[in-house]
Amino acid sequence: MAEKTKKRWFQKPGSARACKPEKAGKAETPISIIVVDDHRFMRGLISAMLARQEGRYKVVAEKGDAATAIAACKELTPDLLILDINLPDGCGIEAVPQIRKHAPRTRILLCTAFATDHRVVEALRSGADGFVEKTNTWDDFIEAVQRVSGGEHFFRSQRGPASPDSNSADNRRSGASPAVPLSPRERQVLTLIAQGHSSKEIAAKLYIGIGTVETHRASLLSKLKVRNVAGLVGYAFRSGLMRLQIGMLLLGYRISQTQESLFSGGI
Repeated sequence: MAEKTKKRWFQKPGSARACKPEKAGKAETPISIIVVDDHRFMRGLISAMLARQEGRYKVVAEKGDAATAIAACKELTPDLLILDINLPDGCGIEAVPQIRKHAPRTRILLCTAFATDHRVVEALRSGADGFVEKTNTWDDFIEAVQRVSGGEHFFRSQRGPASPDSNSADNRRSGASPAVPLSPRERQVLTLIAQGHSSKEIAAKLYIGIGTVETHRASLLSKLKVRNVAGLVGYAFRSGLMRLQIGMLLLGYRISQTQESLFSGGI
C-alpha cells in the first residue's frame, strides 16, 4: 500500500497530463494557495509538490483545522483553498459557506482520503468549486488544482468521474457536459436524484411506481455513461440542470420544499 501511494504522489512533475505551464514572455504572478489538512505530513507533501510546478503556485499558509483555515482565508484571501474534508474540529464541507462569506473570490478544492457517493453529492451542493480524492493520481490532483484555480469546476473520485467525458478538450474549455437527449421524465428523475431523493420519494413525487423510477435511473446511467449517483449529480450540475446557489444549501440534510425551486433548472 505504501508503495502504491508513493508511486501516485511522487510522480515526476513533468509526467502529469497538464502540470507544465506554457512558457511565457515574462513571469506571471503565482497563484496563492492555502493548504488545509489535519496531517502535517500531507500538508508538507502537497506544498512541496506545488512548489515544483515551475513557480506557478505559491503556498501562503498551511493549516490543520477548519477554524484556522477560515481565519486564514479571511486574512489572506488566497486564490485557491485546498481543503481536506475530515478535520479535527468538523467537516471541511461545512466550512465552505463561512469561507465564502469571508473570502468570496477564493476558489475551493475539497479533498478526502475516501469518497462515498453521499460525500461527492455533499461536495457538489456545498458550493465548492472542485472535489478530488486523495487516492487519485498526482496527475489528477494537479489537473484539479489547475482547473479550479483557473475558474472551472472539477469533480472526480475513484468511484467514477463526476461527469461524462470529463477529460475531453471541449469540456475543459466550456466546463459543460455534452448534450445528451433526455426525455422530460428522465430530466425530472435526474433532477430529483441530484437533489438527494430516494427512489421511493421520487416515485411519490411523480406519482409513478418505484420500479419505474429504477428503470429511469438505469437508463440515465447508460445514456450518460456514468456508474453511480455521483456521476448523475455531476452531469446535472455541469449541464446546467442543477442551478447550485452558494450558501443556499443544507449540508447533510434533505432540501426543503422552499429550496427546491432554486434547483429546478426549467423542468
